[in-house]
Amino acid sequence: MSQGSLKLQVSLRFLVDKTEYLVFRSWSYRTKTAQLTFKLEKRVNSEFQPFGEQKEAEINAVIEKALGMNFETFTKVILLPQGQFDEFLKGKSANRRKILNSLVGYEKIFEDMCSQAGTRANLIKGECNAIQEQLKNLDLSLDIELNSQRRDRSQFLAQELPKLHQIVTNAQTALAAEKELLQRLRDLANWQQQLDELNKEAPKISELKQQLEQARVGDRLSATWTSVNLARNRYEKTQADVEIAAKALIEKQSAFKRQEDIFSQAEADQAEIAPQLKQREQALNAAKIYEEQRRVINDEIKKLEKTLIDKLKLITEADKAVKKAEVELNQKNQILTTANHELSQYFPGGSRLEQLNQVIPLLIKWEGIQKQVESDRTKLQQITQELNTAESDYQSAILNFQKSEAECDQYRVELDTARQQNYAAALRAFLHTGDDCLVCGGIYPEAHLLPQLESSGDIKALEKRDRAAEQNCQKATEAKTQAETTREHLKKQQTEYQTILAEKEVELEAETEQVVVILKADKWEVKALDRERQALHKSDTNYQKYLIHKEKAEAEIQASELNLNFVKSKLSDTQTQHQDLASELDRKKTQLQEILDTLSKLAGSDSYDNLFQKLEQDKRDLEHRIQHETQCYQNTRDEFKQAQQSDVKARGDFDLASTEKEHLEAEWKNNLEIVNFTEEIFQHSKVPPKEQNQWQQKIDDYNTNKIQLQTNVKRETDAIGDKNTNAEIIVQYEKIVADAGEKYKQAQDEYNELKLLIAKAEEQREQVEKLQAQLSSKQQELETYQILSKELRSDRFQDYILQHFERELVEVATVFLLKLTEQRYALKYENKEYKVEDNWSCGETRRVQTLSGGETFATSLSLALALSEKLSRGAKLGSLFIDEGFGTLDAETLKSVSSILLSLGKQDRLVGVITHVPALGEELGTQIKVEKFLEGSRIVVTGILT
Repeated sequence: MSQGSLKLQVSLRFLVDKTEYLVFRSWSYRTKTAQLTFKLEKRVNSEFQPFGEQKEAEINAVIEKALGMNFETFTKVILLPQGQFDEFLKGKSANRRKILNSLVGYEKIFEDMCSQAGTRANLIKGECNAIQEQLKNLDLSLDIELNSQRRDRSQFLAQELPKLHQIVTNAQTALAAEKELLQRLRDLANWQQQLDELNKEAPKISELKQQLEQARVGDRLSATWTSVNLARNRYEKTQADVEIAAKALIEKQSAFKRQEDIFSQAEADQAEIAPQLKQREQALNAAKIYEEQRRVINDEIKKLEKTLIDKLKLITEADKAVKKAEVELNQKNQILTTANHELSQYFPGGSRLEQLNQVIPLLIKWEGIQKQVESDRTKLQQITQELNTAESDYQSAILNFQKSEAECDQYRVELDTARQQNYAAALRAFLHTGDDCLVCGGIYPEAHLLPQLESSGDIKALEKRDRAAEQNCQKATEAKTQAETTREHLKKQQTEYQTILAEKEVELEAETEQVVVILKADKWEVKALDRERQALHKSDTNYQKYLIHKEKAEAEIQASELNLNFVKSKLSDTQTQHQDLASELDRKKTQLQEILDTLSKLAGSDSYDNLFQKLEQDKRDLEHRIQHETQCYQNTRDEFKQAQQSDVKARGDFDLASTEKEHLEAEWKNNLEIVNFTEEIFQHSKVPPKEQNQWQQKIDDYNTNKIQLQTNVKRETDAIGDKNTNAEIIVQYEKIVADAGEKYKQAQDEYNELKLLIAKAEEQREQVEKLQAQLSSKQQELETYQILSKELRSDRFQDYILQHFERELVEVATVFLLKLTEQRYALKYENKEYKVEDNWSCGETRRVQTLSGGETFATSLSLALALSEKLSRGAKLGSLFIDEGFGTLDAETLKSVSSILLSLGKQDRLVGVITHVPALGEELGTQIKVEKFLEGSRIVVTGILT
């Protein structure tokens, strides 16, 4: 940079987390407004490349993101004002707080918080005023007396409805209980009858249980009995076989001789009987024709007799049907008489009822539209008033905006003129704290180091006035925009409500015309018409009900008359058919008798069938006899030979069976004695398993049915107690339920109608309550911000925050102090005073004013490092600079200070010292000097720069 140049440029290269950045800033002179240029580059693969947007705001954002802090915090963290901390350490409590406020920047924070709290309080106050204005503008005119009557009636109905509902519920419960009781009485009688019938079977079941037990014992003995029985049978069989074999042998021998005689006699008898059988067969062939005629006529007589019996039954049934139809016709005539009597007591609704049914829904809709129209008119008036107010506010905002805009333009022209008149002052206007002045080379803003320029103060005043004018112009713009938005919103609401009101009025007029056309009257009363409609509807309903009863009775009478004529005709037809069948039966019987007489002459007293069967039987007997006698002769000869062989075999089997029987009889007798049975009892106990299962099933069914019936009888008896009822009582309860339900429905309809009317009246009241609740909430919020603004303006809140921060600062500073003093000193904060704890003197505590120059420097440096650590919020910075506080140190203290700074530099930090003391610079070695020349300034580096 060179003084007086038309273009100035500066660059800075820095390293963050092993990433290297290069930033440029240039300034070029122009007649109206100077041009500033910014550029940021990032090293990628050993080359610098442009980084994103090249605007000041974007570049600042990238650098702040890389460092983890903004410019103000960075300067406070990197540049440590060690001299201020020396004054802070030894100063009074009030002075320490001022210094700490300045170092941390709390003064601006507290001012911003107080300003924001005051601004918020003003905004909330404006909202409160707006809500109060809305409450003033609300139309609270209500028909208080009518609404009070409606509420009283609604409350009365609300109290009565549960009672009426309870009455309906109680009536329904009582009806259900009576129906249930009647059913229980019927069930109890049925189950008691079943139980009595079941108890009659108890003796049979007891006897059946005894038989079942004996049968099961008999089953266990069945295997042994089977063996014994088989042995007995074999013994008896073999004994009988011996006797039979011996007897058979004799008999077979005798039979063989007799059979020879019988066979000879049979052949002689066949020769004698054959001619007699042929003569009998010829006589039967003549009687066969008459027998067939007899069978046919006999079958026809049986059919006629059966048909005659059926017709007699039909005559009896038809006679009963005639009597029943006559009784039914008399009953229907009585019902018709009753229906005519009931019908005469009512009249139909006719066209008047149809007219009222058509107009009532229109009247209800007409009432709703009428109330809505009145409400919309009130709302439209309110919006019109608000729109007039908003229009006035909008005009005021426009005038204020034009005035602010004119002032802003005027102040900006004056500021530009002043900057052009003083170029040097314009250069200083772009400097930041800590920058070198481009005019004189001094450090900005130390006023005692910079020579005063003639018009620099005027430019700052003009800039301040210009900023204030811009703020006022911005506020005026916002106020104008808000007023315009409010006006347009209200205009939109006004248009919408005007449209809605016009539509509702048209709809109301249309509904009115429909009602007039139907009623043919210009005036009417909705409730009176509704009452008239209800009365007509009730009469018409009853009339239609009994008219239906009458028509039904007439139809039933007509059906009964047709039925009576039909059954009478059926009876007459059946009687005629019965007489015809009786005549036909007599004729068939006469014909049958004639055939029987003829057969008697041909066959004698016996019938043809018997004679035919006897003839056939005699023929078969003769044939069978010859065949039989021949076969018997051959058989008796063979049997005689077999009898001889069987006699020998039977005698051997008898000996074996006798031995087995004796052994099994002894075992069987022993088993009977064990179960206390005799053989006779055992024989009686034998029953098949299927029959035993049937007995067991009968016993189980009996026990189950008895328990079930006893349980049902007891349950129903306990439930019924001494209560009783009948069908007539249930009819009475049903009438009570119907009456109670009708009363409840009427009360419910009236209650719902009142609720609708009350809800519409309550809507406006709720709006007022809602606004009042909003106002109360906003007033509480306003009070909170006013208290906060008041507390922030006082010192109490700031003292609390600073005291807490000061204690944290001491804790961090102690860590640095122990490292710098080789664990000797620890910093303490007690009773708003700073002290050190000397670990080399057994933990002795003493005031910081007793420390030597080097010890004081180490302590104040620890506080500066602690503040840097707190403000960086954990960000790792490899460099720091220490400013001020070295000019008043003697040579020995400077040597001690240089040792501390060198030890600090060994802790992975690059430490820079800003000083005008040559001795300290020589102690530190590496020096960076800024030298001024006529053409500008330059940097000179001596020593080794790492």
